[in-house]
Amino acid sequence: MEQIVPEKAKISPFLVFFLIHKMQVGVGVLGFQRIIALTAGYDAWIAVIISGLSIHIILWMLYKIAETADGDIMTAHTVIFGNKMGKLISLPFVIYYLVSAVTVLSNFIKVIQVWMFPDLSTFWYSLAFCCLTTYIVFGGIRTIAGVAFFGFVLPAYLVFTFLFTIPYTDFRNLLPIFDHSIKDLVKASYQMSFTYSGYLILLFIYPFIKEPKKSKKWAHLAVLLAMIAYTFLTILTFAYILKDSCKKTYGQP
Repeated sequence: MEQIVPEKAKISPFLVFFLIHKMQVGVGVLGFQRIIALTAGYDAWIAVIISGLSIHIILWMLYKIAETADGDIMTAHTVIFGNKMGKLISLPFVIYYLVSAVTVLSNFIKVIQVWMFPDLSTFWYSLAFCCLTTYIVFGGIRTIAGVAFFGFVLPAYLVFTFLFTIPYTDFRNLLPIFDHSIKDLVKASYQMSFTYSGYLILLFIYPFIKEPKKSKKWAHLAVLLAMIAYTFLTILTFAYILKDSCKKTYGQP
């Protein structure tokens, strides 16, 4: 069941990289280390890699679904369950993205209130931000891809700021490796799922991609880069924090 999308409304395959990567890397980068460390301690960096690798498998499945239905997730549901039932089954996905958007916006506002403007009105800032977002969305998929591109390129230099912490790190904090059970690592991998979430956007943007088969490598590259970034930040965080302070904070033995 092919969806007819005008050629001018489609994006180049390489732009899928920026769309998926920006969906995966956001405000969650500020505190995911604490969550996974509570479960897997300093072995949590292994859980970050496990979770990242599992997403590549899921991404392969998503492409299979989209290719088989020759459209997005709603098209797939319609093909399998019929028109009415398919739309009903697609409703949870709409709710999922609505909840995700509210969660990300809430965390973003909290960061601004804590670090910059503590008296900032949550309602009025949310309203202004939602109006700006709506304006971008109505600009079409190309506008959204353009915003994702600049959202990746402009703050890219911030990666180098983490290098200033290296003189104060002690990578012996990560030893001994594999000090936690497989169960703990799997649980920490599951806890990383929210931080990694965002790749499901592929099920919605698939019909808007020119030659979607060529976008596979870019989608996998986006997930790979997110995994490398999160692993790097996790290791750097654990190496920077003293073991004694981590015992008090995380309750590690």
